[in-house]
Formats: sequence, C-alpha cells, structure tokens
Amino acid sequence: MPDPRLQIGQILLQKRLIDEYQLAHAIREQKRTGLHISKIITRLGFVSEEQMTLILGEQLQHKEHKRIGELLVERNYITAEQRDKALEEQKKTGLRLGKMLMQLGFMTEERLIEILSAQLEIPTANLNELSISPEVTHLLTEEFCRSYKVVPLAVMGKTLTLAMHDPSNQRTIDHIRFKVQKEISPVMASEKDILETINRIYMGHASGEAMKELSRLNEAEDLQTVNKEEEGSSEDQLSDEEGQQVVKLVSSIIQDAIARKASDIHLEPQETFLKLRIRIDGDLTVMPPIPARLMPQILSRVKLLSRMDIAEKRKPLDGRFTVRFRGKEVDLRVSSFPISLRKRGVVEKIVMRILDPNSGQIELPQMGFRESVFKELDYTIHLPNGILLVTGPTGSGKSTTLYAAIRRILDNTINITTMEDPVEMNIDGVNQGQINNAAGFSFASGIRAILRQDPDVIMIGEMRDKETASMAIESALTGHLVFSTLHTNDAAGAFPRLLEMGLEPFLVATAIKGVLAQRLVRRICSNCKEEDPTIDPEVRKDLGISADVKFYRGKGCNRCDSTGYKGRTGIYEFLVPSEEVRNLILRRASGDEIKRVCLAQGMSTLRMDGMEKARTGVTTLEQVLGASEKDETATKMG
Repeated sequence: MPDPRLQIGQILLQKRLIDEYQLAHAIREQKRTGLHISKIITRLGFVSEEQMTLILGEQLQHKEHKRIGELLVERNYITAEQRDKALEEQKKTGLRLGKMLMQLGFMTEERLIEILSAQLEIPTANLNELSISPEVTHLLTEEFCRSYKVVPLAVMGKTLTLAMHDPSNQRTIDHIRFKVQKEISPVMASEKDILETINRIYMGHASGEAMKELSRLNEAEDLQTVNKEEEGSSEDQLSDEEGQQVVKLVSSIIQDAIARKASDIHLEPQETFLKLRIRIDGDLTVMPPIPARLMPQILSRVKLLSRMDIAEKRKPLDGRFTVRFRGKEVDLRVSSFPISLRKRGVVEKIVMRILDPNSGQIELPQMGFRESVFKELDYTIHLPNGILLVTGPTGSGKSTTLYAAIRRILDNTINITTMEDPVEMNIDGVNQGQINNAAGFSFASGIRAILRQDPDVIMIGEMRDKETASMAIESALTGHLVFSTLHTNDAAGAFPRLLEMGLEPFLVATAIKGVLAQRLVRRICSNCKEEDPTIDPEVRKDLGISADVKFYRGKGCNRCDSTGYKGRTGIYEFLVPSEEVRNLILRRASGDEIKRVCLAQGMSTLRMDGMEKARTGVTTLEQVLGASEKDETATKMG
C-alpha cells in the first residue's frame, strides 16, 4: 500500500494510473488555473472520476494526525485511565473518541471545542449570529452537510469558510475540497449548533428547487383557460420527465411544510394555475404557484397517497397517509372538497393537515399559563370526578391543551380512555378511540361502551349534541373525570351553551368543575425583538393604557423569515364556578351576567392575559387585539 502521507499525484504514479509526463502536465495546469490537482487529472481524462474518488477515499482514510486522546492526556485535560476507558468503550460503540469522552462525562462539548480550537489554532464560530448567503448553501447539499456535520459559511475568492464539528478530520476537509474545488478554511462549532443551522438555512430548499424547475415549464406554457374536455385529457399530455417532476414536487411541498412547522397545506385550483398556501403559526403564507397543466396530476397524486378514490370528484372525500421525515413519521390527514370554477367546471380543493406527533407535545407548565391559573387548572385535572371544558374556535389549540393535561396525570394506576374525531396524536398508555359515524361509533355510543371499560378518566373530543353532553355529565356524576371541548367565545358562555342543548341547570352547575377558554397568538421572534414605537395614542386611550407602558414587535430576521414572529403561545381565562356562579346557572343567567360576577371575583380574562403577555414582550399588541374581545370592565394599565 502506498504511503498515505504522499500527495494524490504521487499515489496515482505508484498505482501506475498516470505517468510522470501526465503528472507534470497536470501540475502545469494547476499553476495556471488554480484548480485542485485531482480535478485537473479527471478533466484531462487521465483518470476516471470513479477511480479518483476511490483513490482519494483510500488516501484520506489513512491520513495520520495526532490522536485526540494523546493530546488531551499530554495537556492534563484527562487522565490516561479516562482515555483508556473511553477507548475501550469506543471499540464497543464505534463513536468518535471526543464524543465518547463527552458521553462518559469526562469532558463537556464546550470544553472540548475550546481545547481543540486552541491546540489546532482553528477559530470557533457563533453560528446563531451569522447570515449565510443562498449562493454559499448551494455549494453543499443538505444531506451532505448532515452526514458530515458541516455548514458552508462564506466564500472569499477561492476559499470556502466551513463550520465543522471536527476540523481535525482531514479526510472530510479533503473530500469537501475536492467536491467544491475550493480551498477550505475550517472553523469550529458544536454539533448542536451545526444541526440547528442546517435546519435553518436549508428550510424549504428542496421545494424551492422544484419550483424553479417547474417555473421553466410555466414560462413556455400558454396559461389561457382550456375547456373541460381538453382538461380531462391533459394528464396524458405530460411527458415521463414531467410526471416524475410531479411526484418530486408533491414530496417537496410536504417536506418543506413539515420543515417550516406548518399545520396545513392548501392546494386551491384557479382558472390558470394551482394556488399553494401553507399555514404557519396560524397564518396562511402564499407559495409560488404551480402551472395549470400539472394541476390534475398534483391533485391525483395526493389522493392516491391518501387512498382516496381518484375517479370521484363530485363529493367531499377524506383520507390520510404517513411520511417519514428526518427519521420520524408524520401523519397527514387529507380532505378534498369540490368547488366550481367558471371555465374549468367542478374541480377539487385539497387541504392536508399535518399531524406531527412530536411538534404538539408541549407540557402543561410550558404553555404560557399565569401561575395562579396553572395552579387552579392543575388542581382541577387531578380531581377524582367532574368535567373540565376547554373552549375556543377551531385552531385555538384545545386538543393540544387536553393532550398536555392527559400526559400530566398519566400513570399506571389510572385508566384513561378517549373518543376523538380524529385521533390527532397517539399517547402511549392511553386507550384512544376513533369515532366512525358510518359504522355507528358516535360520541354518545362510545361513552356507553367506555363506561363498561372501567375508566377513571374519559376524554370526549367535542360535546356536539344533547345526547353526548348528557352522557358526559352522567359519567362525571358517577365518579369519573371527564375532559372535553366546546365551541364558545369565552369561558362564561359555556354554561348557556349547555343549557341551550337541553341540559338541566342543576346537572350543569354540579358537574362542571372548570372551563378554560383559550386563543393562540404569535410569539415575537426573540432574535429580532425591539420596542414598538408605532402604537397609536388613540388606541392607548381607548384601551386605557398609559403612554409609559412599553410594547414590543419583531423587526424581522433570517430566523423568522422576516415576519417578526416565531412560534405561538396561548392566552387564557379559567373559570372555576363559585357558589354565586352556580346560583346564576340555576337561574339560567346569560353568559355576560356570569362573566361580570367572575370579573368581580378576580378572574383574568383572555384580553387581560393577552395584554400582560404583550406588555412583557411575549407577543404584540396587534395579536392580542385580534384574538380577544374587549372586556366590559376595562382595567387600566400603567
């Protein structure tokens, strides 16, 4: 075997893949062009790319550099015994020595990076503060960066600055030098920072590439509306290459939406294009349009994945499928709805709800409750019986709150059974039932069956009718704890709503132990948060807010896609019925009467909780005003 310390040209000579004349010619070309010698040799045709990759890998595999274990022992950062212990464990696991030292607790990652940075004279980089140009990210694919744990940062001349988890790995450096045909200037960063940066800078990259390719088709296409007969045969007019692009595009759209933590994907047919929108943090974001000629294939592809009847386009259909994204499974619930366009006739609008089992697993203490509200709510969910209602419109996070409550009380000593339509998130240790009205499995019939299953806690997805609500109250009064949801504007409105269903007031007053109303508001991006000087004085006056009370906004940065927002949080009001409130329920009092009494007793409303979060910089005043209604009894701030 050739000496691994030799240059690539000398190795090729030893293996008799090139002769001295060819090597001399390649060296002259290198001096003239500045390209790497390996690239010149393959361009001149002296060696194939496959042979060059094989030889380069062999050379890099045997490159010698001072072992990290010896270095750390020499510098007294670890003992020889600790090094030997790590080496012994390394043989069992195959992990790199530095990683093994960290796992064994002999050294922190920060300390290891600091030592290697000083010893190798390689600077460290704070990736969170860097803005990376798209032209630089295109040099290396996302998969490559994840595999080698590197991030391209900047290009100056013929040198690429590269963040690396292990810059002592000469094999990786040489491999990237060969791949990008640039000299490599490495900097050090932690593995966690590198992976987070990869998530940030490559977000939506795959979808963007697909859109660019499809826009080329769109430019050459006449976007005039075709009649329905022509539309019916348009699927057959696509080439095989375009058909493959449809498959790739559907996958890219889904991957992009999941990466950006979207909750829904909307495919909306228009006369001359297919409109694509994704919902991020509650707001729909318009994506680049898809050419009209690909519309039937895109919609059919989604229906095929969802096991829906692709021939049926006249009535709404439901389906679902699962994808694997970055090593985890994500469910997509799909709904089609026939709509009528003036020239195209009946076409299908499709919405895909993304049900990521990991994204919704927020624990109850992290959901943004005031301390007093959290204590009351925590007490309520640990009661032996009664009903806890969570109210709010669709998309206000009611299911997420109930799932968090279930996880908080879950242990092996209690039997928890749910009825959901649909099951949005599976929880280990919980018996979750899927409503199927076509088969006769409704909420009401499900409760009857559950009561024969010896439950301690029952979760009902929604109280939709008198029968379901009556069964829930009966369950609560016979020693079960019941969680459910209701569509009302505030907590106090839950009681009149139940009475309107035909329930008896004394049953409602006795069974209901707490009503939580909630809304979701967008969080200000912590990376670009600043004081908001644009609040209108008239708005302050109307809300009773003094001029010295500060509010905040997001300026917009790379981390938040220039929106100023990153993530969402809840605003809440929690009503625990007092004796006075129970008497009002018995008198069939209105929601406004009940709310006035609760305010007098110190209840914090949605608007109050939202204003407190706006004042402390969690969200913006605009978000709070849009998500809550003005209270009759306004509390002056400041």
